Amino acid sequence: MKIIDRITPFLFLIIFISSVNTSQAADKWALLVGINSYQNNISPLRFCVSDVEAFQKLLVHPDIAGFDADKVYLMTEKQTGSNLPTHVNVIKRLSILAKMIQPEDTFVFYFSGHGMTRDGQSFLLAENSDSSSVDTLKVTAIPLENVSDILSRVKARQVLSVIDACRNDPTSARSDRDNLLSDAFVRGIKVTRATNISGIPSVTATLYACNVGERAYEWAEKGHGVFSYYLLEGLRGSAADNNGEITVANLADYTQKKVAVWVREQEGKKQTPWLEQSGGAKLVLVGSQMQALESQRRKLESELNQIRQQLSQASKSNDQFSEADAKQRAAELVEKVRQAKLAEEAERIREEA
Repeated sequence: MKIIDRITPFLFLIIFISSVNTSQAADKWALLVGINSYQNNISPLRFCVSDVEAFQKLLVHPDIAGFDADKVYLMTEKQTGSNLPTHVNVIKRLSILAKMIQPEDTFVFYFSGHGMTRDGQSFLLAENSDSSSVDTLKVTAIPLENVSDILSRVKARQVLSVIDACRNDPTSARSDRDNLLSDAFVRGIKVTRATNISGIPSVTATLYACNVGERAYEWAEKGHGVFSYYLLEGLRGSAADNNGEITVANLADYTQKKVAVWVREQEGKKQTPWLEQSGGAKLVLVGSQMQALESQRRKLESELNQIRQQLSQASKSNDQFSEADAKQRAAELVEKVRQAKLAEEAERIREEA
C-alpha cells in the first residue's frame, strides 16, 4: 500500500502532463525604429524617438498588448552596437526576425523617421544615410523594396507595418518644406506574403501616417507626432470595442478621424492616416479579456510540456535531483493551469451574461 501511495501521484502527474495540448503558444514580435538625429546631410526630427519609445511601453504592458519585452526590439540613435539604426543593422534585424518568427505569431514593424523618393526609387533613411544622390542612397539608406521583400517572407499569421516617414523635407537646406507622401513611396512597400502554412487565415496590413500628397504634422505640446499621439491613445483603449478588443481596422479608423480633425483645426491642412490590408482575417493587436486568459493558459500548458521533457530526461539519466525539481515545478504548473481554466470559464459566463 505504501508503494502504491508513493507511485500513484507521480503516475497521475505524468498522465496529466501527457494529456496537455502540446501545440506551441503563439508569440508576438516587434521591431520599432525611430530616428531624430542623422549623421550626414539630413535635417533632424523632434519626436520620432519618443513615438516609438511610447509605443514600445504599450506593447509590453501586460494589461494592454502583452508582448514579451525580449521580443520587442527598439532601434534609435540612443542605442549602441547592433541596435543603432544604421542601414545594415535595420536590414539585418529584419532578416533575422523573418527567420525566427513562426506561422502562429504576430509581427509589428514600426518606422518613424525620414523617408524619401529619388528618381523613382524609395528609401527609409537610416541614422547613417547620405542623401546626396541616388548612388549614395543605394549604399547608405534602406531601400523600400528590400523591406517589402523581407516582410513578404515573414511567416507570421499577423503582420502589421506602421510607416510614419513624411514630415519635413530630409534635405537639411530645405527642412522647413513639406515632405509629401508619394505614389512611388506607397508602391515601394507592397507586401505580398505566401499562404500561411498553419492553415489559419493570415492578414497583412500597412498603416500610413498620411495619405498620398499629404505630410505628417507634429504636436509639440504633447511631444509626439499627431499621428502617433492618437495611435497611442487608441491603443490605450480609445479604439477598443465592447469586448475590449482592438483590431488594426478600428485603431486606424479612430486615428484617422482624430488626426484629420486636429490638423484641419490647428494647421488648416489635411492629414489622413490610412490602412492598406489584405488577407481573410481581422488583425487583432489587443485581444479581449477572454483572449488574454486563453493566451496565458496556452503559455502555461506549453511550459508544462517542456517540464514533461525534462522529467523524461531526468528519469533516463537517473538524476534524482533534477527529477525532483521537475516534479515540483510540474505540480505548480498543474495548479496554475487549473486556475487558468477556471478564470476562462468565469470570464465566459460573464461575457454571456
